[in-house]
Amino acid sequence: MRNLKTVFSLTILVSLLFGCSSVKVTDSWRGLKTLDIKDKNVLVVSKTEDRSVQIRFERDLVEELHENGFTCIESHVRFPFSDPTEKVEKDKIKELITKLRDNNIDVVIVSHLVDSKKYTTLVTSGETIYLDPFPYRFRRYRSFYGYSGSYYTQYHTTEQEAVTYVLETLVYDLTLPSEDQLISVITSEVDYPSKLSVTSEDFSKTIVKNLIQ
Repeated sequence: MRNLKTVFSLTILVSLLFGCSSVKVTDSWRGLKTLDIKDKNVLVVSKTEDRSVQIRFERDLVEELHENGFTCIESHVRFPFSDPTEKVEKDKIKELITKLRDNNIDVVIVSHLVDSKKYTTLVTSGETIYLDPFPYRFRRYRSFYGYSGSYYTQYHTTEQEAVTYVLETLVYDLTLPSEDQLISVITSEVDYPSKLSVTSEDFSKTIVKNLIQ
């Protein structure tokens, strides 16, 4: 079984690229048929060294969870001075769990990066061009009905490098025995990520949809 040490020692890196983001679940596992955690206090953790990314991802996921009836809070709000990427030694895991339970935390949802894959994609762009049917010197001799030129679009195809990020979201129920605390693992891919707000919102909706199935 994976333990909290694995999660709290890993980091997430999100790059802001051009294009439209696409988030999809590629694999999921749950130890319980139904995740009965709506009546429990949930802590949301995004493991990243970038504070702005952490805040955005945690905030959006908490908002989406709230809309679906969960009681939750962001780690940067509950523990503002903690470092989510700090490595926790094996002998400190029980101490960490005790600290979380003392802070009325029953469930922890942690998202972190596990892989990234570069690839080349073809991007097509278009340029609209106006064609004037009359030379400039004849424009003063337009007919009664006038005249109109024509438009056409010239397309260009270029190669661009893109990245697919593979993220893992783990759900721990700290109220259960230690060997049963990992109750769900969701693997998702963020393909061709766009600006942070769009990627974060798409990711949050995808994760919560999987949790409430």
